[in-house]
Amino acid sequence: MKRIALVLAIATVLSIPAAGRAQQYMGTSGLLHVPSAEMHHEGDAFMGIHYLDKHMTPDTGFLYAGEKYNTFDYYVALTPFKWIEVSYVCTERIHAKQGDEITKWGKDRSASIKLRPLEEGVYWPAVAIGCNDFATSVFKKDRTDVQLYFMNVYLAATKHFSFGGNEVGVTLAYRHYLRGYNAKWNGLVGGVTFRPAFFPQARVVAEYTGNEFLLGMDVLLWRHLRLQAGVKDFKYMHAGLALQFNLLGQKYRY
Repeated sequence: MKRIALVLAIATVLSIPAAGRAQQYMGTSGLLHVPSAEMHHEGDAFMGIHYLDKHMTPDTGFLYAGEKYNTFDYYVALTPFKWIEVSYVCTERIHAKQGDEITKWGKDRSASIKLRPLEEGVYWPAVAIGCNDFATSVFKKDRTDVQLYFMNVYLAATKHFSFGGNEVGVTLAYRHYLRGYNAKWNGLVGGVTFRPAFFPQARVVAEYTGNEFLLGMDVLLWRHLRLQAGVKDFKYMHAGLALQFNLLGQKYRY
């Protein structure tokens, strides 16, 4: 998995020409680990996979023999209207190992929703509210075993500023996780994005999650292949790719 993540990271940095818009590992738009009030375009649909270093997952539920492990998730996501996004995510969990070989995987299923009641204006930011892992019980027959490992609710505001053709985006959000073992990511979080004038298709992201700093970049190749890579505290890498299509036939807009 580390080799796959490294290849994706190198591809992200070297991908020219390209186009980009930040995307969360939960399938919805956002920064890296921090939610934002940005939205994908109306009609955008995604199918993606994301490598998750063990420092990106909850401290409970993703352990085997008492130790955390690196894993990955995959998802489908849709923006049916410009004010709403939904996604369905499966995160892989180890159920059995023989030595270093994984012999059985399991899945943690979750659904996310994001609403933007206020679009960005000249003098005010965009505002969005959302919830991750809000409907796990819908997809489980035995609802007594619902864990909601990733469940959190958030309120986010994002404002963009332009100078010399460059664009800077500033996001501030308040987030609260349901489970106490994710409390390190509670409270005020935020980040900054930068889109250079000479290469407006790409964005660089820097953020604070409430517990650590992340730095990353995402791009869109050939209008359909989206790549993202990030580094947490300059030590731990995560990366992903997704296929993107607009079901309404709209052309991509930055």
